[in-house]
Amino acid sequence: MVLFASILLAPAAVWAADGELRLQAVDSKTHQPVPVRVELSNSRGRPVRLKRVGAAELGTHFYLSGTATLGLRRGDYLFTMDAGPEFRTQTGNFTIDRYADDEKSVEMRRFANLADEGWYAGDLDSQRLSRDLPIVAATEGVHYAPSTAWTFDGQKWAKPNKFMLEAVDGNDPFAAGRTLGPYTARVELAGGTLLLISDQPLEAAPLELKPGVTSLEVIQQARAAGLHVVAASPTAWEYPLWVASGELDGVCLLTRQSELKRVVGKDPNGRPWDKSLYPGKTGLVRWSEDIYFHTVNCGIELSPLAGSGSGANESPLGTNCTYAYLTNAFTPTAWWDAVDRGAVVVTNGPLLRPSVSGEPPGTKFRLDNGETLDFQIALNMASRQTVEYLEILKNGEVDVEVRLSDWASKGGKLPPVSFDTSGWFAVRAKTNNADIRQFALTAPYYVESPAGPRISRASVEFFLAWLDQLEPRIGQSLSCTAEQLATAREFYRDLLGKASAQ
Repeated sequence: MVLFASILLAPAAVWAADGELRLQAVDSKTHQPVPVRVELSNSRGRPVRLKRVGAAELGTHFYLSGTATLGLRRGDYLFTMDAGPEFRTQTGNFTIDRYADDEKSVEMRRFANLADEGWYAGDLDSQRLSRDLPIVAATEGVHYAPSTAWTFDGQKWAKPNKFMLEAVDGNDPFAAGRTLGPYTARVELAGGTLLLISDQPLEAAPLELKPGVTSLEVIQQARAAGLHVVAASPTAWEYPLWVASGELDGVCLLTRQSELKRVVGKDPNGRPWDKSLYPGKTGLVRWSEDIYFHTVNCGIELSPLAGSGSGANESPLGTNCTYAYLTNAFTPTAWWDAVDRGAVVVTNGPLLRPSVSGEPPGTKFRLDNGETLDFQIALNMASRQTVEYLEILKNGEVDVEVRLSDWASKGGKLPPVSFDTSGWFAVRAKTNNADIRQFALTAPYYVESPAGPRISRASVEFFLAWLDQLEPRIGQSLSCTAEQLATAREFYRDLLGKASAQ
């Protein structure tokens, strides 16, 4: 039995409340209380920030685990309630008059349950207090939240907030079945940022790093210590070296930068991009996607991952997340095994659950010489945002674009994608959000003939040109050596000799 505590909300301002409203959220089917994220605004649409209210306050939102009493000044108010991406967002309004004493119960309507289908959400980049994580993760539907406890800035490890190092209360009902807490160390070097994720809570910094350490030395030490290594962004200057090392567990395709609406054409820690090809607010994310596609087009199987930066910014946990497909119950080990297989979907909006011949993403299909195979993609999708089109990507390019109405009329089946040589395919769903690039992307499915994986000459040359741009910066502001760059260049030149496609 799950017990929900009643939380008294005290207004942050010094004035006395004119009236009170008791607010509760319940599941529309069970009528049992559900935890929710709440935002309030006044009649002019301005956020109402209530300090020290509810739980896990961040920016303009807080979390509610039962019935809450709001003491507010007179006026009209609008509230928004969220119970994660599997519930419909609920909005409503109320008026506070002098001496008001009212109550409102809001029904939250679930339209999907991905964990019941074997898909478990993880947010690999957050900085939240351990005491806040249970209710936050339960509300947002996140099962795996290895929060950042330690940060290395190239000179020293930063002393973490002691409340981030606390163990998550195992008796908290919201923590049941989840792995939450201080499991991540963030290494921020001039050449890019790496996330080092441990299987055990990090009471101390996981590595002894010194000023001048190179990013590849960090990766080597992390691997020796049994840590998972994730590139925080594919735009990092030294990303091609990390890929060439073969030691990455994955790369965050959706990052804390993905949600920035005010930063256009800027990525201070990454390689610049052509603003004419990637213009506007969504340029950075589209650039990141194309870098990832070039990676896969080099014949390299690397899983896309995601992290929100929640706590370092005001985004809710799970704003960007990775859904990993597990055949049994969730454990961190099983989750990372799914990442290693490529059985993942990344999203900051739509919820995709693909299947090809009953298999999840990451599956490799064999193709005999002279054979042509058609692959039928079955897809379950749910979204709170408007999605007009689904895209089938073939070798990084849009092969087929399908209207959502056509997909629905065919019972969730997409047109077949055909291969007569090695390659890969994936599915992407994009929303109509004009402020940010909001989408879901499956990890690749692979098709391989006896000749081996598809290696694109153009993609290999893309990374060789990147190394040419990187070389003049060595010794000035980057965290790699000329020898390390030369080794990476040799790796890509070897791939170029094996290229099987333009």
